[in-house]
Amino acid sequence: MNLIKAEFRKSLIEAVSYYPDYIVGLITDFFILLIVINTDGNTTEKVFGYILWLLASGVISEASMCISTEKQLGTLQNIMIKPYSIEQIVTVKTVVWFSINVIKAVITLVIAMVFFGIENLFRAEYLYITVFVCIGIMGLSYVLASVTLMFTKVASFVNIISYGFLFLSGSIVKIPDVLVYTNPISYGVKYASLILENGLRFTDTIIFLSICVSWLLVGYLIFKFMFNRSKQFRWTY
Repeated sequence: MNLIKAEFRKSLIEAVSYYPDYIVGLITDFFILLIVINTDGNTTEKVFGYILWLLASGVISEASMCISTEKQLGTLQNIMIKPYSIEQIVTVKTVVWFSINVIKAVITLVIAMVFFGIENLFRAEYLYITVFVCIGIMGLSYVLASVTLMFTKVASFVNIISYGFLFLSGSIVKIPDVLVYTNPISYGVKYASLILENGLRFTDTIIFLSICVSWLLVGYLIFKFMFNRSKQFRWTY
């Protein structure tokens, strides 16, 4: 709990200190929202997919940024002797940053509803879909963190992966059905559409949960393997 409080306080201070960057981020999100709204397809589904991506993109990048920063500061080894494991630190940083990004997501939702008249964006079902999608995407975050252990600076690669998921969300273009079952975001959007259409089955829930849990588990195992292996070598800073 102390770790969560400390990290949350630190993140809020950073957000306030670098508020111009946060504002630019909101403006960028708004322009992407305009693109999403003006593409073909069900607007509610597209905007929800965009919100999923907005939250998941922060989850995707935070773990690798944490590792990269610690390596460049030369403090990564110090983490190993702290009372908290590196997995705990990475996870807490990601959860805290996800919580802060929720504010951006809510602002985007309000804009979409007030200025563009889009309905059915605030639904209880969307909350747990978002949580499970981000839990699944945390697995990818662990994988990217393991890559950072070896190469330190992977921000450009992480950005490519992140924007790739914007297309997989179906917000910009319709994706092939076969890709829907490959990742949490794509299936999360499909799962939400099934709820809206009252066509949800129990098997759909099992598939959704299986995709999210498998992504998290595989990503975590890869991170553990790479982290234990990386300790055998000299890190490149």
